[in-house]
Amino acid sequence: MAESAEIVGRDRELRQAASTLRKGSNLLITGRAGIGKSALLRVLHELMGGERPCLWVPEGTAKEQAYALARQTHEHVGLRVPETLIPARFLGRARREGVHWRWVGRAIRRMPSRDCVQMVADSLEASAQPVLVFMESLELPPSQAEQFAVVLEVAQVAACMDAANRRERIRRLLWRFPEQERIELRPLTREACREIAERWLDEHPVRFESDRVRAAFLRAVEQDSGGVPAAILGMLETAAAEPEVTRATVRQFSHEAGVTYVDMTPVVILGVAVVIAARYVARGVGSAELYVLAGIGMGLAVAIRFFVMPMMGRR
Repeated sequence: MAESAEIVGRDRELRQAASTLRKGSNLLITGRAGIGKSALLRVLHELMGGERPCLWVPEGTAKEQAYALARQTHEHVGLRVPETLIPARFLGRARREGVHWRWVGRAIRRMPSRDCVQMVADSLEASAQPVLVFMESLELPPSQAEQFAVVLEVAQVAACMDAANRRERIRRLLWRFPEQERIELRPLTREACREIAERWLDEHPVRFESDRVRAAFLRAVEQDSGGVPAAILGMLETAAAEPEVTRATVRQFSHEAGVTYVDMTPVVILGVAVVIAARYVARGVGSAELYVLAGIGMGLAVAIRFFVMPMMGRR
């Protein structure tokens, strides 16, 4: 239910994404945490899997991802395994019948992840069928991003990226996803939020004090979730844990995913610039009072930058 909930209200994005992939272009799905990026990617993986070979790279360490990619490549298009990895007792059969995974799986797991991904890339490049690789997340450290860059050179890729991603770390990957090949998931409409909540409640009955309390709870979900599917599901699961939802408890339900944080950096930078300008003006006109006030303003700006900004947020 969680996955299906996250794609309610995403018909337009799903059609656009499928169209982009069918044209042979790469695809990047962006958006804030909890907005349903991975859920949409999984639906696309299932949809496109009926049309062509599709591989799925889950989140994990470089070694885990490389091994999963190698195994799926072997299953779907055939992995070009060097004979040095095939046990001598199976070498003759491998030349006649092809390589069985059980013969080489352990050796591939022990390979350096970079060598494993390069072997996958060579196999994808040699494949007679175009292969589509789904990467659950581009939240990769620089070394891992460098490692998977070779996959983007030989295969079509669809991936997810958090809107808050430090993009400098994955610059080598991002240039493969032009702006026209990116889809940003925005918060759901209130109607979609209500539909998710009502579907969930149909499958997971929750005891409400009255029908009016149930209606009030649904309104609270619409308003306080911020249109974020993860927040909606979090609020529903919290309500389900209560013996009974009453009017007094309705407003207590919330979820961290529904909180919208405000970036105050531009405001602080502007404030610092004004304070610095005020200090020069004060020295120019010989105003001790203005000079002192500017100094106090500078101190406040520094305090906001280091102590207040990390804690600021808005529902």
